[in-house]
Formats: sequence, structure tokens, C-alpha cells
Amino acid sequence: MNVHTCIIAGFESFQYPNAPKSDESNEGYTASEDQGYYDTPQDIDQDFLANHLRSPTTFVATHSMLADVAKIMDAVTDNAMRREAAASLLNAISKTLHGSLSPSTREKHRKRSRVPVGKLGHLTFFVNYCEKEERDAPELVGVYNADDLRGQDDVDGMHRRIPYHRIEALVEVKPDRRRGGHRQTVSCAHRHHAARPDRPAIYCLVIEPGWYQVIFSDPTGVVVSPRNEWTDLRLLAAYIYSHYYPPRDRHLWDDSVSWISGETPHQPPTWMVRCHGRSYTHGRLLFAGYPWGRRTTVFQVTDRQGGEIIIKDTYRRRVRRWKEQDILVHIHEDGDLPGVVRLTWAGPVRTGNKMLTYGARGDEEARRKERMVLLDSGCSLVRAKTVNDLLEAIYDVLEVHRTVLRERKVLHRDMSINNILMYPKRADVGGRAMSRKAPIFIKDVLGGSQRPRTERLPACLVIDYDYAAQIEDVDELKQRTGTPLYIARSVSLGMVLIDLASNFGTPMPTLTGDALHLYTTAYGQERYDRYNEDPVARTCHGGCPPTRDSEGELELPDLPAFVHRPEHDVESVYWTMIYALLRAQPATAPRELDLSAASASVWKTLLSHYIPGEKYARSDEKRHEVMSRTKQEWLDLFHATMEDVALLLWRITLHVRAEYALWNWEGNPQPDHLHEAVQRLIMQYLVDHRDNPIQLDPDHLRPTHPRSTNQGDTPTPTQLSWTQANGVTGNHTASRVGSRRAASGNQGSDEGSRHTATGKSAAKGATAVGGPSSKSKQPRDQAKASQPVPNNCELEAQAERQEAISQQQASEGSLRCSHVPHVAR
Repeated sequence: MNVHTCIIAGFESFQYPNAPKSDESNEGYTASEDQGYYDTPQDIDQDFLANHLRSPTTFVATHSMLADVAKIMDAVTDNAMRREAAASLLNAISKTLHGSLSPSTREKHRKRSRVPVGKLGHLTFFVNYCEKEERDAPELVGVYNADDLRGQDDVDGMHRRIPYHRIEALVEVKPDRRRGGHRQTVSCAHRHHAARPDRPAIYCLVIEPGWYQVIFSDPTGVVVSPRNEWTDLRLLAAYIYSHYYPPRDRHLWDDSVSWISGETPHQPPTWMVRCHGRSYTHGRLLFAGYPWGRRTTVFQVTDRQGGEIIIKDTYRRRVRRWKEQDILVHIHEDGDLPGVVRLTWAGPVRTGNKMLTYGARGDEEARRKERMVLLDSGCSLVRAKTVNDLLEAIYDVLEVHRTVLRERKVLHRDMSINNILMYPKRADVGGRAMSRKAPIFIKDVLGGSQRPRTERLPACLVIDYDYAAQIEDVDELKQRTGTPLYIARSVSLGMVLIDLASNFGTPMPTLTGDALHLYTTAYGQERYDRYNEDPVARTCHGGCPPTRDSEGELELPDLPAFVHRPEHDVESVYWTMIYALLRAQPATAPRELDLSAASASVWKTLLSHYIPGEKYARSDEKRHEVMSRTKQEWLDLFHATMEDVALLLWRITLHVRAEYALWNWEGNPQPDHLHEAVQRLIMQYLVDHRDNPIQLDPDHLRPTHPRSTNQGDTPTPTQLSWTQANGVTGNHTASRVGSRRAASGNQGSDEGSRHTATGKSAAKGATAVGGPSSKSKQPRDQAKASQPVPNNCELEAQAERQEAISQQQASEGSLRCSHVPHVAR
């Protein structure tokens, strides 16, 4: 895969030319004409005109406008004629209202819309020609300076191809016999947000013969007007007028982000991003998260010296206790700690002198756009060239994580394939010191000597500390946070595990031969002995597993309450490692085009995992089935070339599956004991296989679905379905999830899969981060809906699921920036 591939969620159906596309299909996701998602939205604001639009001072419909209205309403008119009439009507209103603006407002709008002097400055609507196979493309689009977009392949006066970065308005025109205008319009808005980081909010229009309706979409969700009769054009006039002169608190543009056209108007743009007095150019859009929630957007840009910089934009809730930038400053407080993404600037985004803030119903729903400038990037683990490279990255991830835990008292709480990168690339910036707490990494261990501290860099990069927390913050650690596929089992349930397998321990592994010598040379004998077992007390990882009575019941006076522990992050790294290794295609082995029965069973379990909501049972956690596999069953998952890899995973599983919260800890328990156990096993493998690393083919990953769900004979990257990506009952959270918000029965307190241990929302009145949230002024049960549709909780779940899908897509690209997460992908 080309390293410059832009990976934007959801563009597989929204086919504007040159729009960033995903490199995989999303099974079950596309909100298209034949699916019921978003049909007749329930978030209807009866005061939409007053709350979301600005009405022109005067407006009088002309005879030609009324004639176009008659054509739209005519039941005999075919939809092609109806579209043409709608375009004519909108253009007439647009030209009239643009002429009514003051000269200063017109000039300001001309510059913002990049209309050359002497050209028509009003918003022009025309029919958007699209191929039959194209889905979810709007039927009318509004653009500025349309003349320079006309091409030789235009059809009957219609533009055949419209560059996505030039579209400013989306309109659906539907006949009575075909419903679905609402869902298709919202689906188009979804894709438009992903393609246009300079447009935080957008007005959309749905036109049917009997009525029309305006939709407003911003990071807090989607809200719609009541259906308006064609006898009253005030709402339509306000819709047009608000494009020129929006209400004061409806920020349609982010002036700190702007597109730079290619050599021709139809070529993909690059992006300029401005912050802290600097302009970063040649920006490539690497990632765009789900639009209703955090809407994480990541650019790779060029600084003044020509170096590559990562810029991460996020719409955050103001109630978040820990901010990612604060955590990163804390981690790097005495110098750069290698392996953790570095921050150079963070702050709110402003347009003029105003901060971009969305949500008018209180701080708990308001989202403010914030920006971070980061110095490091890397590649997904599935891009590993050898198994040794992959395992070295995992080893160093654990070393970085335990250093941050011990020295900075911070838990990441969202370790996943989205947030663990390999082959890191560091920006070359001067004047930054290296932390004296920098650990010794696997390259130093295997090499038998330590590199100079300034050159001692790891094989990994840990990013996205959005859900990190201090270990002293017990209340925060009671929250359930993580990406569903990778979240630790007890975190997903919000309770300690009491199944039989989780309560048996395996003694700390011992190293042998050259591995032991290299370990003690690098770390010293004292560290090795510190984690070894007491032969007299017969400990397991330094503690004693619980005992059971004659009936098999745990002999515990009280079951401890759930709290996020260091072992939980290690388990998330474990699931990440399993994911990456199961996808790895050995270069010398036959290409695997279809799943084996063993692999199909494991992928079904992993990809269908969700984070349960308020009503859940321990049986909701199915990944015990993966951990309970026998040695032979692990071998069955891999080609014979990977036999030792399968045995390594089996041995690691015996340590990770234990529920250490039930252990009886005496003396001086080590919080990073599980890190040590997993690292020892990986190190032994690396030493034993350093002369014969297994070569991988990262361009052809092993499939996760039967060939029928892949594209042709080439397995595509993981195709997460709606239920596969999240943590909702039957649904999912994304975050980043990358979940982060759950739906009915799975509501979190913030953008990620964040749940209290009881499964209840951790923030009062919190709306779903990932889906169109209600901004309605009326009770939800009074919303006008013509047919049963998903309620807002279900839409929230869809949001969480898609955020996870988005992050999963980006993680499987060749270049993954410091992020983003999650998504929940």
C-alpha cells in the first residue's frame, strides 16, 4: 500500500471524485438507500428556524420561483424535472438574497468562498450527475464559482464530477414513492464532514413534492426542522441566507484550515493548517473520525524547515477531567520519554476571536475544538516486515508502558492496534532534552550493550492518551474505557472475573541460556530476582491465587470492586498482539484466501465482542473461548512456519488470563509483574529466533472473513460490521472506540467507551458521542416520525460503532499518525 494513501472512513459509497476513500469495505455499515438507518430522524426542533437559522430582513417570492415550486409539487413531474426545478428555485433565491447583503458582508463572503473578483459570488446549485453504482451521492450540490468546474464530460448541463472540497451544500430531491431522503442526506453529511475539515457544520436540505425540510449537522449531532409546506418559503429563504450570514453561534467554517487546490480544480487538494502563529502547509488528511462526537481529524503537514509534523484536531467535551495534552506534558516533564508521542503545542481553535464551540444546552453537551501539534508518527503493526520486528515493538510497548506507570503513575487505558505503532518516525527538532527515566529497549538488550541515552530509541510509539488517567484517581479508574476488540475482559464487564480459568495462576517464566545472560547484562540481576517466585511460599507472580472450597466456590469474604489495573492494559496489548499475528501472512507460506474453521471461530469471537451496557451478565464476555484454547488449538490457527509463534501465544495466554485482582498480595507486590512475564516470554523467543526471523508479506494480510465478503481473491483488511466494532448490546462503542460512546444500554460518559462499573452513564445527561445526538427543543416522544426508526440511543450506538470502524481503517493503512483513536474504530 502506498504510504501516502489517505484513509477516510465511509467514502466507499460517497463517490465524489478525488475524495479520500477507505481501502476496505465496511460490511453492514453504509447508510444507503436500501437500509433503514437515519430514515425519518426523531430529533425534530419545532423552533428550528429561530434556533438554527438566520432569516433575511425581507424576502418576496417571485412568479418564476412560484412556478418552480409548482413543478416540484406536480405529482406527474418526473424526478429529473423536479431536480431541475429545485435547482432553478434555489438559484433564484440564492441570487436574490446574495444581492441583499451589505457590500462589506458580500466582500467578506467572496474572500472566504474564494470567488474571483468579477465572478458571481452567490451559492450556485445544480444537478450532480452520478453513475448508477454510486450510492449516497447528493442529487443537488451547491458550490461557489462553478464556472471553473465545468468539464468536457459534463452531461446535459450537469456536472459529472465535483471535487469534494468544492461542495458547500447538499440537497436531496425525492419523489413521494421513494422515501429515504433523511437517511441519505445524513449519510452524505457524514461523508462531507470527513472530507471537509474546514467545515465543522453544514446545512442540508430534503425536498419532496409535499414538503421540504432543513437539516443541521455539527459535532454534537444532527437536528432537523419540521416538515414545511411549500406554501411557506420562509424556512427555505433562511436556509439559503444562513450560508452567507449564519447565526452568531453556528460556526460553518473553521478559518484555521483551508484547502489548496491542485494543478487543476479536479485534483485532490492539500491542506494548510494555522495555529500558534504558524502556518503548516502540504497537509495530507490521514484520518477522519466519526463526525458526531470527537470527530478526530489528523493531518500530516510540513513545517518551515520542511519536516513532517502531525496535527490532531478533536472536538472535546469540556467536562473531561484529564486532557491528553496535560497527560503528555506530565509524561515528558523532565525531558522526552522515548516511545510516547511528543507534544509541541496544544490549544483551542479560534475563528477570528471566537473559539469554535458547539452545543447550546450546557457544558455537558458542548464541544470545543482543540488542536495538538505532535512530533511523531509510525506504522500499523499489521505492516510488520518480520515477526521479530512485530514482537520487538510489542516488547518495547510494554517497557514504555511500565516506565510511564512506575515513573509517572499513569495508565493509558486504551491500548489497541489503533494506538500502538511500529517503525516510529520522529521529527528532528532541536532543543529538547531526553528524559533520564528513558528505559532500556529490546535493541539494546539483544545487542548486549546500551546505546547512548540520546540514541536509545524504541521500536514502538504509543499514541492517543485521550483516556489516560493517574493511578491515584480511583474514581476515574472505575470507569470502563477502551476499544471493544482489545479491551480487557474485566474492564468490559466492569467486574472482576470469577470463572475457573481466570483464577488459576502460572508461575513467572524463567529465562534460559543466552536470553538470561542478555537480560541480566542489560537490567541487572536484582531486577530479574525481584520478579522471581518465592520457592518457599510457592507464590505466583509474587502473590497467592485464591482457593476454592469443596464445592468449587471461591473462598473470599467479599468480591473486590472493579478498578482499572495495570494488568488490564497488558491484556489489551495481548489482544492487539493476537490481532496483528493472526493477520500476518508469512512470505514463504501459501497465500491464505479463505479462513480455516479454527480461524473463523476465533475471528467470530473477536470481531463480535461488544461492551455491554446497563443490563449485562458475565456470559456477555465470550473471549474466554479464545483464551481457553489448548496448545494444539493454538497451533491450528497458524501455518507450520509460525509454529513457534503459536506456542508463544499459548504460553503468554496462561499468564494474561488470570484475574490478579483476586490474588492475595503480601510483601512488596510489583504492579508491572504481568509486563515482566510477557516480556520474558517474548525475549526468549527473540533470542531463540534472532538468526532466522520469519519474513512477512504486509501487502497481503490473512483474511478475517470468508472470501465471499472480501473483494475478489485478495483478502481485504478487517471488515468490521456495526456489531463488530463496538461495545453496545448488539451494537458497539467506538471511541475511538475506538469506541467511545455506547448506545441503548451502553451509554458512556464521554467520547469513548467510558462506563461506570455499574454500567450506568458516568455523566448526567451525556449524549452519545458517536451518533447524531438530539438538539431538539421538544421531548423525544413528541418527535414526528412516519415509521419506526432507530431511537437516539441506537443512533448513538451507530456512532460508536463507526468511530471504531474509522480507527480500524486508519490503523491498517501503511502510515498511522499519532492520534487518534477512537474509534471505538
